[in-house]
Amino acid sequence: MTFTEYDDNALRELGQIAAERRESIGMTLETVYDRTKIRLEYLQGIEEGDYTNFPEVVYIKGFVRTYLKIIGAEDLQDEFMTQLNKLEPPDNFPGSVSSSRQHEDSRRRGQSQSQRNISRVLGNGSSLSNGFKPASHFWLFLVLIFALVGTGVYVWYAVKYEGLDLRNMKFFSFSGTNTLFNDPNALSNDVNTGTNTEPVSVPVSDDVTVQVQEQEKPEVKPSIEIHAVNDVWLSVRFGDAQPVFRRTLKRGDFMRWDLNENEPARVVFGRPAAAQVILNGKDLGVVNPSAKRSETYIYNADGTFQNAKKK
Repeated sequence: MTFTEYDDNALRELGQIAAERRESIGMTLETVYDRTKIRLEYLQGIEEGDYTNFPEVVYIKGFVRTYLKIIGAEDLQDEFMTQLNKLEPPDNFPGSVSSSRQHEDSRRRGQSQSQRNISRVLGNGSSLSNGFKPASHFWLFLVLIFALVGTGVYVWYAVKYEGLDLRNMKFFSFSGTNTLFNDPNALSNDVNTGTNTEPVSVPVSDDVTVQVQEQEKPEVKPSIEIHAVNDVWLSVRFGDAQPVFRRTLKRGDFMRWDLNENEPARVVFGRPAAAQVILNGKDLGVVNPSAKRSETYIYNADGTFQNAKKK
């Protein structure tokens, strides 16, 4: 069974958070084993995010549900299930090879049919049975000939019956007296006639300058932005309300929320070294580059913040 790099990181972070929940209630893995009869190596794999030696995904989900229920961390179940659904099936999974081959054969048949349909319309460049040249070239030349003939007929009709005089056209003169191209001063005379090109200075008072500068100064609203330097699991809530965000933020993505004076933002970082915070437009940098476990921080609308454990 294989994992993508993103899923592997996310499952390790979730397992680390679950292990901290278990330790916070004073429960050992042996106690979990006694109550669930799940093998210790499976319990350790859940907390370490290592599912290499696990059976099929359906059994993994059952082990995780039972484990989270025993340690009282059922709120993490949805995130666990989301990541477990991304696990790739093993190479010897029944029907996987045959399904791939059927899909590939179906795709090839679809391509062959599409190619045949295109050849019927455009031709394939081969000679036809009645002696014609390649179909695609024949139709291309035929369309070009019709276009040229049609253009010539239209010009002849316009000259003869509608009085079109090609010699008096504005830009191209057969007599060689083209005013626009032969007179280099024609354009400059038209532009400069009656026009004053001298720059005009307008005095501006100091009061007006200050007022303009004050209007251009942007107003910074209290807000918090969290940028993922690497994949990081987050839980964000405001005041005592339910979390508004609880999942993994993929590397390169970011989230932004407005702040309220009465409801500070409480953020749990699965990996504090993988998240960068911008508070009220000020870059606070990485949350904690030396952190090894998850940490919780509180961010206020006035721009102050603190570690929840050091509060």
